[in-house]
Amino acid sequence: MKRNPRILFLQATEAAALPPIVNAAVLMAERGWNVTVLTAPIAGMQLAFPEHPLIDIQALPERPSHVMSKLNYLRYTARAIRLAQSIRPDVVYASDPLGAGPGLLAAKSTKARFAYHEHDSPTMGACGSVLSRLRGAAARNADLVIFPNEERGRIAQVEIGFVTDRLRIIWNMPRRSEMPPITDHQHEQMIVYYHGSITPERLPETVIDAILRFEGAVRLHIAGYEAPGSDGYIETLQRHGTTENGQPLVRYLGLFPISNQLLAVAAQTHVGLALMPLSSNDVNMLHMVGASNKIFEYMAAGLAVLVSDLPDWRRAFVVSGFSGACDPSSVDSVADALSWLLDNPELRRAMGVRNRSKILADWNYDTAFAPVMEMFREWVSQ
Repeated sequence: MKRNPRILFLQATEAAALPPIVNAAVLMAERGWNVTVLTAPIAGMQLAFPEHPLIDIQALPERPSHVMSKLNYLRYTARAIRLAQSIRPDVVYASDPLGAGPGLLAAKSTKARFAYHEHDSPTMGACGSVLSRLRGAAARNADLVIFPNEERGRIAQVEIGFVTDRLRIIWNMPRRSEMPPITDHQHEQMIVYYHGSITPERLPETVIDAILRFEGAVRLHIAGYEAPGSDGYIETLQRHGTTENGQPLVRYLGLFPISNQLLAVAAQTHVGLALMPLSSNDVNMLHMVGASNKIFEYMAAGLAVLVSDLPDWRRAFVVSGFSGACDPSSVDSVADALSWLLDNPELRRAMGVRNRSKILADWNYDTAFAPVMEMFREWVSQ
């Protein structure tokens, strides 16, 4: 009897925190592939993969922080190679610089085809010489290289020198099956919503200042986790978002372990925030269109969206009517954008309907990842 094709996903951190890893794994399992994911969980990030009989999650012992020691990295690499030699995957799929070395070694040790998917690119010189060399070697030796943003892919191609025709750009969009049911709650008080890593750059206090101007007519709900270096920021936002008479306008909903749950929560709100700083030295922040999954998840949940007034974001989302825009560093700009959405509930609702329709039509991972799955199928059949 012919065995199912096999794929091994390697991500040297909490793999369930990377939506593209989850999406690719689920879609491959639905196509009949045996999927193994080697994850390196982090304390406090209680995230989980969707359950599927063909997905096997292998985990290293939980580590206390995002920082991975050299010893833990060596352990992850050794485990990746042993696991690959045990399951004999047809494809090894590695993500980000930490997964690059283990992925390349695992693929070479088993003569598997190799795909490298870089979600977050390192700033020049910030990766360390060893990881930089492993990242470069992985990209140059990969049969397929995936980036979530075209400019990031171009920069990396020039920097590393991998073959251009192996590059694919896949935006970080949700799967169709993740889309939550929609209920009519437009008559309720307007709730602004944010989920993901909670930092001053992604959710500045100017948003709270703007919401306070509406004297309770607008509230903010937050879901997710504090990113490294932002300890205590959720409490700061909640304290800042309390009116003089003690009315709380900011509500923290917690951390939801599965994306379906998160999108169902989003669907109970009205306006999603996908804000980026207007200037940054971080290559990821500079080129976030397609890489940020937030806006697509908000759209899938039927929300109106507010993005930063940056040229690439305006071209991708504002011009087509999928979003409004503001300067996140300006209280007046944020307040003006929210005021328009509050005063025009029908237009706000129409934006949400348009957004959800776009996700259903083609801005979904099923559509974007289909050519990659076809490529994998051809690899296996050769």
